[in-house]
Amino acid sequence: MQQATFSRFLALARPQRGKIALGIALILLATALTLPAPWILKLVIDEALPRHDLRQLAWLLGAFTAIFVLRAAITFVRNRVLQYAAMRLVCDVRIQLFAHLQTLSLRYFDANQTGKTASRISQDTNEVYALTNGFLITIVSDAITLLVVLGFLFCIEWRLALAVAAVLPLFLVNHFHQRSQMREESRVHRKNWDQVVGFLHEKVSAARVVKSFTKEQDEVAAFAAGINADYYNYSRIVIRYTKIAIIADLLGSLGALVVLGYGGWLVLQGRMAVGTLVAFNAYIAFIFPPIVRFADLNLIFQRATTALENIFALLNTKPEVADAPGAPELPAVRGEVEFRDVCFDYDREPPGQGRPRTLTNVAFTAHAGQLVAIVGPSGSGKSTLVNLLARFYDPVSGQILIDGHDIRTVTAASLRSQIGIVLQENILFSGTLEENLKYGRPYASPELILAAAEAANAHEFITALPDGYLSTVGERGVKLSGGQRQRIAIARAILKDPRILIFDEATSALDTASERLIQQAMERLMHGRTTFVIAHRLSTIQKADSILVMDQGRLAERGTHAELLAQGGLYARLHSLQFRDVE
Repeated sequence: MQQATFSRFLALARPQRGKIALGIALILLATALTLPAPWILKLVIDEALPRHDLRQLAWLLGAFTAIFVLRAAITFVRNRVLQYAAMRLVCDVRIQLFAHLQTLSLRYFDANQTGKTASRISQDTNEVYALTNGFLITIVSDAITLLVVLGFLFCIEWRLALAVAAVLPLFLVNHFHQRSQMREESRVHRKNWDQVVGFLHEKVSAARVVKSFTKEQDEVAAFAAGINADYYNYSRIVIRYTKIAIIADLLGSLGALVVLGYGGWLVLQGRMAVGTLVAFNAYIAFIFPPIVRFADLNLIFQRATTALENIFALLNTKPEVADAPGAPELPAVRGEVEFRDVCFDYDREPPGQGRPRTLTNVAFTAHAGQLVAIVGPSGSGKSTLVNLLARFYDPVSGQILIDGHDIRTVTAASLRSQIGIVLQENILFSGTLEENLKYGRPYASPELILAAAEAANAHEFITALPDGYLSTVGERGVKLSGGQRQRIAIARAILKDPRILIFDEATSALDTASERLIQQAMERLMHGRTTFVIAHRLSTIQKADSILVMDQGRLAERGTHAELLAQGGLYARLHSLQFRDVE
């Protein structure tokens, strides 16, 4: 693990350092209790049995039993302590990742698949658990056992111990030869798996679209291709790991052969007791198996390193839209909105030849309480205007002011708390209707909830449901119709009681009856508030105080419905085309 990555991991683990230290101490104690067992076996063979000393035999067997019972108890406590510390660390990292995600700008979510982001929080943090729990236990106990036993063997018979030690460098050569390749292959595996998870999340979320186009078999084939690519990549990792394990096992067998051969010769020469050779051979079992296990540890280590690099890469991602240091809260506003020569581009690179900005020098003023409609062809920048007003993105140049306050100089939370947004396709969360209504105002009273639902023309259909306001809506509100979801969204906005309202084509996908109900609810909600309506149907915005006509990122026209028709420009052409289609 790179030093910087390891240092950050230690910083993450700092709150659990007490439990981890206790766990390591218990590991050392359990390891120390393991070491006397072979020596007790030597005493049984060399002393108690030849002398027929039942008392010594009973004492030795009692000591042997007590050691392993005590070791089992310590191991149980050790596992509980380290498992708790590891799981608490994982939970803390997951919370930190999710909290960091909430600070990131929409541009991050535009550029990254949802499944990939979810994989950071679920899959990668599991590797942190494996590193903190299984890896830590094994590496500490095996390393201590290896050093202590090897030193003890030198005290028993230094020549035999030296022969054993001569085999150990071969293990290191085997390990380091494969390590760099495994690290790179682990990175590729994580990248492939992120793509698979992202694909899975996307297609499951879009199940209706897949079925409507009868693309099930194509999606199965695409998913199988991704799975197979990951399979072939992970197979290389497994093969490399298998090579390490097999070579390590062969080297361990070689070491045991050296002990039996040279030790047997010493016994035949009368220079070593049989019990000593048996104990020596038992101690060898404490040396070579841990080294063989280093292959397993190497795999865990490489996967954990890759996972931590992914986690820290996400935590290093900075939000593009962030509060200025010491930014004050936006005071309660009347709702006057001004755009001053605002330019914006979703692409960070400067616009090239033939590729204009998303918005170019947009300037207008919406007075408090006005209804401002935004119209124009698809891709003209209508939704971008309101995204900038809610500060989901920051403009490249220019200013956006509310009651004279530049929205970049106040906190984003205080700004958005005074803005209500109703989209064309509003997202409802899994849970009850009441929970969704209270999303923007968690402590709203039942009376306020009821009043908001009635104002949004939602109370009637809610009470007709079997569980009323406690009815569950399903993921993304799939149990409700489009018109019902829109009315819930409007009720949610009413309950929030914002000073500025944004309707982003809130009725364009609805039937006439649902549209009429939504329009009535919108009119109640718009009263006394500055309202921006992105409209597809021009018939719905004829009463607007001001209509902004966007074209290729520029404010092409501005005026009332009658003024724009009289000008005979883009608005008049759009109006003529739309009403000709209706006729």
